[in-house]
Amino acid sequence: MLLHHTTGMIDLWYNRPKFSSNASWNSSAITFANQSTFGRFPRGLFVDISNTIYAGSWLNNIVKVWYHGSSTSVRTITNDINFPYGLFASKDGDIYIDNGARNRRVDKWTPNATHSSSVMTISNPCWSLFIDTNNSLYCSLERSHQVVKVDLSSNSMIPIKVAGNGTAGSTPSLLNEPNGIFVDTDFTLYVAECGNNRIQRFNLGDPNGTTVVGSTAPKTISLKCPTSVILDGNGFLFIMDSRNNRIIAQNSLGFQCIAGCSGTGGSEPNQLSNAQYIAFDTYGNIFVTDYNNHRIQKFIIISNTLTTTTTTTTTTRTTAEITTTDMITSTIPIVIFHVCKIPKGILIDEFGILYICDVW
Repeated sequence: MLLHHTTGMIDLWYNRPKFSSNASWNSSAITFANQSTFGRFPRGLFVDISNTIYAGSWLNNIVKVWYHGSSTSVRTITNDINFPYGLFASKDGDIYIDNGARNRRVDKWTPNATHSSSVMTISNPCWSLFIDTNNSLYCSLERSHQVVKVDLSSNSMIPIKVAGNGTAGSTPSLLNEPNGIFVDTDFTLYVAECGNNRIQRFNLGDPNGTTVVGSTAPKTISLKCPTSVILDGNGFLFIMDSRNNRIIAQNSLGFQCIAGCSGTGGSEPNQLSNAQYIAFDTYGNIFVTDYNNHRIQKFIIISNTLTTTTTTTTTTRTTAEITTTDMITSTIPIVIFHVCKIPKGILIDEFGILYICDVW
């Protein structure tokens, strides 16, 4: 079964780093924000290509923004927000925030605005929001078992159905508690279904989904209430397997656990407890809203290397007397990413190989 789709990265404002099959992350996270600096029960999460971080506190009714490298927020949005779930930022810096729990809408906050404007009318909260490359805003309605969208270029706030019909179910055309959503650049929709313990893929215009991860999908992995799904630059899936308290990554070799791999929930740096949303930064670090622990965790990538690459060139020469075939094989180590302590110099040679001077 083909589980991933590789597409070109065209003017994306969110992060889709590429990883090798042996990429690894530190199993112990660092805490980026906690209850005292942010609030309780973090939910929505977004990181843009400038590594600006956006996150919402469900119980404190706020959304905060942090610039790259800073632990001090530069913006706090509180006005008329009630129990926010999903959020997403546009390439223009507008922030779209779920406000469906009481106010039955999705709000748009422009940079430096003190009041929002409504862009979508909804019947219940959007667990997740996503803006595709065609400027459509998607919303996963967990309680209505649907994914809907609006065209942000139009004036209509009434969403149209993309997946599910409002009835919970496990057939290809139905959803059961859709949580995280991700839309590829070819408009393929991926849905993390908490109620069905699976990841569904919906091709553009097709009302029937295909299970690409879950117990009913051959050669994949069992999940327990997945709440977030994102794609890397190679089209592989990263999944927040929430009730197993772990993050699952797919690569060319299959699936592996990269965080919370004991499966036991807890509050230690190597544990998660009912974590909800995940997002990449530009380096490939993974941010997680660790819901029950009231914190945002950051799992740092420590290695992203290909051990070797082999290039084979075949040349055939034919004369009246003889045919010969010359084969040249070279094996070159390539480092795609590695953590440096104090990098001081960089050089690319005539073969395109990158050298970095690390003086530590």
